[in-house]
Amino acid sequence: MSYIGMVVDASYPNDIRVRKEAESLVDSGKKVVVICPHKKGDAKTETINGVAVFRIGNNYSNAKKGLHDIFESAFNINLLFFFGIKKAMKTYAIKYLHIHDLPLAGTGYKFKSKVKKLILDMHENYPEALKTWFLWKTNPIIKLKNFIFMNPKLWSYKEKRYCKKYDAVICVVEEMKEKLIANFNINPNKLVVVSNFEKKEFAANFLNSVAQNIIKPTDFSITYVGGFGPHRGLDIAIKAMPEIVNKIPNATLFLIGKGSANVEQKLKEITRDENVENNVRFVGYRPFNEVSTIMQESTINIIPHKSNGHTDNTIPHKLFQIMMSKSLLLVSSCKPLKRIVEKYDAGIVFKADDVHDFANKVIMIHEAGDALNSKKENAFDAVIHKGENWETESLKLHSLYTAN
Repeated sequence: MSYIGMVVDASYPNDIRVRKEAESLVDSGKKVVVICPHKKGDAKTETINGVAVFRIGNNYSNAKKGLHDIFESAFNINLLFFFGIKKAMKTYAIKYLHIHDLPLAGTGYKFKSKVKKLILDMHENYPEALKTWFLWKTNPIIKLKNFIFMNPKLWSYKEKRYCKKYDAVICVVEEMKEKLIANFNINPNKLVVVSNFEKKEFAANFLNSVAQNIIKPTDFSITYVGGFGPHRGLDIAIKAMPEIVNKIPNATLFLIGKGSANVEQKLKEITRDENVENNVRFVGYRPFNEVSTIMQESTINIIPHKSNGHTDNTIPHKLFQIMMSKSLLLVSSCKPLKRIVEKYDAGIVFKADDVHDFANKVIMIHEAGDALNSKKENAFDAVIHKGENWETESLKLHSLYTAN
């Protein structure tokens, strides 16, 4: 039986989107091999939940990735993945090639004549993401490298080129599909939206609380879970804390997760500048079973993303995880977040990038008390009963392979 070859420049099974797609295709009767970099301690090959994993190279590091990124940017080919895919094709009968995200699009296209169908899976608006990911970098050499090789105009050209050349393009939200049609005149028939919904079974994570020493019952807790970056809007939340604490003295902002050294330094500088070090806690990573309890026991869970070409064309998995937790959700007015939350009356929306409106919405939530509980139920119902889940969404992914 032939294979679907999924190619991703990330660890597997750590990449949530790739894992859900691969396992879903296997559950539907397809054979899938994920081609990804080998990191120290990883097996070269293994099978995880029915998915074959074929790891390439040796002891992949951030430094090695950086060098391959520069070469790919200049020559439209990543040599590690080019030779890795060739090797995988000798081992597995790969009939379909499913390339994850724009940086590997040039490399994947080299194999178009070797496969029946070539699919590009766009996790985000990559050119726009480049405008925001590196805003807080301070090293001048890295800044120069990013300006030359990670230039948004260059990658926008690549995006247009490969979206036209690939047989099918997967978008993560409707907004991304509309952007590709409007900006590049991409044929709508080749665009399929497969969003970052969660499996309904994920709700089981919230059935049993575990011990956690982060949130206390006396806290008015405003909790963020996820990666830190300039586009995440965490600086907006921190800058709002003086206004919030003035009205809610026991309010604490909990930041669960981590970012690069530059990002964390910037956020801690803002915390000191705002004189809210006693009201902002940098928690770091926590085990997910503990994080699920933290989500549930928090007064508010926030997704304060700034609104830009990147965040308006993607959506985080944690939106749907929070909706399953039956905890109150506060999101920024980024287009996909606002669309889903308002469609189901599943939380509160504040104006993105607006410190004062973030503070006002938090204070309003405090004053409203239990009057907002219906929004928690609406959020849960949207995921479990109204189709905002992976079981429904994955059918669109399967349709790309029905001819197998």
